[in-house]
Amino acid sequence: MNRKLSLPLLIVCAAMLFGAFLRMHHLGDRTMSHVEMFVPNIPLAEGLSIPKPRMDLWTVVTNTLSSDTHPPGFYLFMWFVTKIFGTSTLAIRLPSVLFGVASIGLVFWLAILIEQPIAGCVAAAFLAFNGYHIVWSQTARMYSMLCFLGLLTTILLLLVARSAVTRKGLEISYAALTLLGLATHDFFWLLLATQMLWVLGNAWMQNRPLPNVLHTQLLVVILGSPLLAFAVYQSGNPVASLSRDAPKVAREYVQFEYLIPGWDDTWAPRGAPAAALAPQFVVPMAMFAILCFLLLIVGIARLRPEAEPLLSQKAKPFTGAWLVAAVLGVLAIVLHVIVAIRHGDTKSTLKVTEALIPLPLVLVSLALLLRRSWDRLRSLGSRLNLKFLQGGPPLVWMQAIVPVLLLAGLSFVFRPLMDQRGFLFMAPYLLLTLAAGVVALGRRSRWLALSLFVILGTLHGFSVWAYSDRTVSPLNFKEFADALKPRLHDNDLIFMRQGWDTSPILYYLTPARHHLYASHFTEESARHPDARIWVLLFHEEKILPAIAPVLEDYREVEAVDVYEARAVLYCRGACR
Repeated sequence: MNRKLSLPLLIVCAAMLFGAFLRMHHLGDRTMSHVEMFVPNIPLAEGLSIPKPRMDLWTVVTNTLSSDTHPPGFYLFMWFVTKIFGTSTLAIRLPSVLFGVASIGLVFWLAILIEQPIAGCVAAAFLAFNGYHIVWSQTARMYSMLCFLGLLTTILLLLVARSAVTRKGLEISYAALTLLGLATHDFFWLLLATQMLWVLGNAWMQNRPLPNVLHTQLLVVILGSPLLAFAVYQSGNPVASLSRDAPKVAREYVQFEYLIPGWDDTWAPRGAPAAALAPQFVVPMAMFAILCFLLLIVGIARLRPEAEPLLSQKAKPFTGAWLVAAVLGVLAIVLHVIVAIRHGDTKSTLKVTEALIPLPLVLVSLALLLRRSWDRLRSLGSRLNLKFLQGGPPLVWMQAIVPVLLLAGLSFVFRPLMDQRGFLFMAPYLLLTLAAGVVALGRRSRWLALSLFVILGTLHGFSVWAYSDRTVSPLNFKEFADALKPRLHDNDLIFMRQGWDTSPILYYLTPARHHLYASHFTEESARHPDARIWVLLFHEEKILPAIAPVLEDYREVEAVDVYEARAVLYCRGACR
């Protein structure tokens, strides 16, 4: 082993071990959240929950496309996981932990490829002790998986670009993992667009023929184009809180990926939203923001272009593969439209999705036009100075910045799209760029290096502590269920409101063991006239109009309260 790498590698291994410990700590004890209820194979009852039960692969795909705002890739993956390991909180969250820990190692591998081992070592430590990344690595959601896939596709792209011969295994792996990323989250398109810009920029500056890897990327775009049509269709669904305030979201993103809680999208203990920043911390946090922007600028300068030759493989014709991919893409969109119509879907976006049926064929036409025009286009390369894009290092900072700019532009032109957790896949590239800035400044002065170590070390330690009891759900359903269960009798009726925000209680009060109802309240109370009735209320809501008439002959006996979750017991006569 290279002696220069032995110490950084040892530090990275330690960072992975500590990162694994922090992500495994109390993993199964955290409350189930509403976003995790979309994991397949959780036993739910029809008519009680949103989402509907997802017990087979067809239902996973169709229900995701009709009632979610994400592609089905993560849920398909989790269907196999839960089919094998079950749906305990540990089982459904462990894949996110493993993807998160693996990302710590991959960011170091990426740094080795761009000859920045010290910066890679620092970036791995930053990622390991980033509280925001830890929270989402403990949640059964797609974000740490997205980090992992993004890093792996970037590494494969660099290996392919630097190879003197076509390496089919690498290109196939790159294409497959990129497609999986596109099928996991819509924002992965931004990463692919950035990678394609980098390939085009390097080929243009080096006066190369249209690179083989760009042919592969275009094939991925055509194959993945149905996912764009699905995204348009899903845009008619209610979505999570999104923002158009690009400066604010970007400012907090640059601060080591929401290192300090406050503008992030997690919830403080007892479900309380983050409080406004105390006045005494306004100036220090402003200074920290300035430091982060300085580190970003220095880091970009540090990740300077390389003169090494790239993309030297001889391109092979892809026309046949593009056409086959386009036909498959058209069929996929048509099938989706047919299924949506047969299920009686009335979303306004369905008409737009129908209009996108020719999209794969349009993309093939554009790919063919680009290939035909490439020789004329690259003759302009000498007139435009794009040398700042040349080599591997610029790919890192491009992937930290370009997706943010693209998302900000889309938010300005179309609708709000800025989303904190959606930025998580860009964290490794941001942290590696910031780490390059730290290393560059640290080499100027030992005192400066020591100061940066103390400041950033303290803030990352604080980040771990500050996020340690935060959740991605405003309510602690586990605590509420634990308080309620000892008071339940076997024949009690439990009335509740059906909704995505109430579904996590069904993980603890299961339909198989409890008499839960979200409709037909009058009929059920008539069928069980001697049963006690529990009414579950969330977020200080009032009793549903459909439940109120049922309780006219009942009296309130007791209540169980756990922060914005309330269970009220109603009885007839002298029941307890």
